[in-house]
Amino acid sequence: MEIFEPTDLGLTIFKDKYAAPGEDTWKECAKRVARNASKAEPDDKQELIQKKFYQMMVQGDFCPGGRILFGSGRLNQNLLNCYVLDPEDNVESISKTIADMYKISCGGGGIGFNFSKIRPKGDDIQNIKNSAPGSISVMRMINEIGNHVRAGKNRRTALMSILSVTHPDFLEFLHVKIDRKELTNFNISTAITNKFIEAVENDDEWYFTFGGRHQHYYVYEVTRSTQGVMNLPVEEVIEVVANDEEDALNRAQLHHLKHFEDTFENARKKEIKARDLWRTIVHNAIECGEPGIFNIDFANEYTNVSYFEDMPSTNPCGEEVLPAYGNCCLGHVNLANMVGEDGDVDWKRLAKTVKLGVRFLDDVLTINHFPIAECREAGFRSRRVGLGVTGLHYFLIKLGYKYGSESCLEFLERLFATIRNEAYKASCTLAKEKGSFEAYDWSKLKQEKFFKTLPSRIRAEIRQHGLRNAVLLTVAPTGTISMVLGVSTGIEPIFSPVYKRRWRTASEGVWNETYVVDSLFKDMYLKGENIDHVVGAYDVLPEEHIKVQAVIQSYIDSALSKTCNLPESYEVTDETISTLTEYAPEIKGFTFYKAGSRGNEPLSTVDWKNIDLDKLILKGVYEERSDGVDTCKDGVCEL
Repeated sequence: MEIFEPTDLGLTIFKDKYAAPGEDTWKECAKRVARNASKAEPDDKQELIQKKFYQMMVQGDFCPGGRILFGSGRLNQNLLNCYVLDPEDNVESISKTIADMYKISCGGGGIGFNFSKIRPKGDDIQNIKNSAPGSISVMRMINEIGNHVRAGKNRRTALMSILSVTHPDFLEFLHVKIDRKELTNFNISTAITNKFIEAVENDDEWYFTFGGRHQHYYVYEVTRSTQGVMNLPVEEVIEVVANDEEDALNRAQLHHLKHFEDTFENARKKEIKARDLWRTIVHNAIECGEPGIFNIDFANEYTNVSYFEDMPSTNPCGEEVLPAYGNCCLGHVNLANMVGEDGDVDWKRLAKTVKLGVRFLDDVLTINHFPIAECREAGFRSRRVGLGVTGLHYFLIKLGYKYGSESCLEFLERLFATIRNEAYKASCTLAKEKGSFEAYDWSKLKQEKFFKTLPSRIRAEIRQHGLRNAVLLTVAPTGTISMVLGVSTGIEPIFSPVYKRRWRTASEGVWNETYVVDSLFKDMYLKGENIDHVVGAYDVLPEEHIKVQAVIQSYIDSALSKTCNLPESYEVTDETISTLTEYAPEIKGFTFYKAGSRGNEPLSTVDWKNIDLDKLILKGVYEERSDGVDTCKDGVCEL
């Protein structure tokens, strides 16, 4: 049996983030986690199942999510990574959401919220005119609690804030974090709808709504007379979202006062086109990395659970679409290990790992200690698990595929169809042994949109024996997990075959630079293997990023975490808007990252085709200090 051993960096990360007290090796961790998960099995099977769990972990074929690695065997073990809370528009619900958020965060769980049910700023509260503080006020309260929460080893809580593009507070939401630098504990996402996508395609006027009411909210430009420098009068034009001109002036008077003597007049309706709003959303997403884009209608349609769950939000990283109090336990198949000695896919090993991974995660769900009762109820109602993958790009590189190419996309269809099919067969087998999820109803399940994508033979098996887990598949970002395993991250391309890393020493306060070569790229180069197909994240065209995501999403019943990386010089064009509009109906979420959009970055790409790889790889790298002193390794001070 092959034994996986982390590299020095991987071992350091493992010991710092996941190891139990006194635990020094990955083998010890695998034994602890396997023993803990197998406790969910019948007594006569525990020893055998524990051995199988241990083998797939110690070989590096499968790695549980970080909460499972860290929490297994601890007191009141919270082994689930992600949750969703869905506040209603009343004091009791908002206060409970805040209390529940605190409990879940203290247990190490990240939380997604959809604030679209909170009445907009300036609406009436009972007989008090224009008094509602709005959805962003609730976000600020939760964000402040996040400032004081430390979860698992002093990690700050991870939060997701979602607001519908239909909500009257939406325009303020777009700017509150990006322009005002607020909501720092939140990732923020826009929930788009089928109606909005249609309005973009037709270039229709866009208006806002709330709570199913027939009232429409429009943008009004209002003139504010206030005091400027030296108390001199100044006229400013502000934007207010309201039902009509009078309502706009009333809202402005209560919520936009800069000085107690300010006056407001001349409210004029401003037309907002859906396409222009979409362009603003995309521009912010690309230039600032936020908001993410969440297709809430598609997420609730392309699933197995629409007959008993409404899913308002994702978790903070976007890979899990969840109902109120929904949660998910995560685990990852290491695709980089699924290449046989003949250089082809080891399909048998892949199928075995997927099936065993499903059983492992289902067992984890059984033994988990839930932070609050509602989370336990939601967990067992669907028995949702999140089996994902990591190391995809290493897998593709080993097989000779260029990331995002047509042949790559064709291969991904076969790969993820296999993962989907094996996962559902495994869950059906578990249902025969242990029973189906609580909300299982064949007459309704068979009508679900994702379920219909399964091959007829698998659907027939499920009809006969049931299904243990309503939702099975996802793709999480797997940042530190991938570093422990020493592979590429999730389904992302590698950053770059060769890159420059910058860091600053705390003691001397000087900047250092080191050239770094990707480990797989280096290994292939030293072996004389073809490396022409090896590309980095910024070498992949935006449409190739999106196509990879769209192909994989079609085989995933939940969502997936994927970032479209863009070079610093990239500019939003009409073609960008058109491409996103075309693919928006088929993808549950988009995330973008443009190089340099968040200030100084520790990593920068290097064009490996224009450097002397022999000198770099065979003789070492150099470190250059900003004070002019060069520190050389192996005598190499320049490329």
